[in-house]
Amino acid sequence: MGVISLEHRGNLYWLGRYAERVYATLHSFFDHYDITLDKDKNSYKKFLDNLEIEDHYGDYHGFIRGFLFDKKDENSISAAFHNAYDNALVIRNSIGSEALAYIQLAMDVFHSTRDTKNLRLALMPVMDYMLAFWGSIDDKLIDGEARTIIKGGKLVERMDLYFRFNYEHKLINSEYEKLCNVLSRAPKGLCNTQYLAILVEVMAIENSYKERQEEVLDSLNKLFEEQTS
Repeated sequence: MGVISLEHRGNLYWLGRYAERVYATLHSFFDHYDITLDKDKNSYKKFLDNLEIEDHYGDYHGFIRGFLFDKKDENSISAAFHNAYDNALVIRNSIGSEALAYIQLAMDVFHSTRDTKNLRLALMPVMDYMLAFWGSIDDKLIDGEARTIIKGGKLVERMDLYFRFNYEHKLINSEYEKLCNVLSRAPKGLCNTQYLAILVEVMAIENSYKERQEEVLDSLNKLFEEQTS
């Protein structure tokens, strides 16, 4: 296989991040959505706090419209979808037309749910298509370096979300081990070892990330900084 350009490394990495942002954020969203429906119309505010997003939505209904479907809102699921698709389109020859098609299908179904009353039910096919996208990457992406980069982006995004929502150490550690396994196969220079060392130090002590969250998030998000900036 040919050497992947720095630009396309960035496309692969951010495709992994944005695709996982869609899936993992929707998954977390459902927990708060259920609480909002059953108990507290303002529970979405806690959801936004965890993501460090300013509440400019006004109320629950504004949050649903804006955070989910407003592509002009850089924090929205819609924006993440479009960013994932744009990166996938650039590297379609690397990831294959099937993977690109799954993102397109997921995005089309997602936008068709804008006015539905049962969001959880309507968005289930979106989640299925995103899982199919990752299945296509696992099964059809032959280039080992490309697969390492896109999976690295996926795991960075997932861990970022898990840290922010204070998931159990056991679950975070499981994703951390997957990330370390991916990085062990990465070409020399792909990972910023300075920030990896900080992450290793934090993960060595159970739940220490809770006291050092800002530092660990910064290190996590700079692991591939040299290759994607």
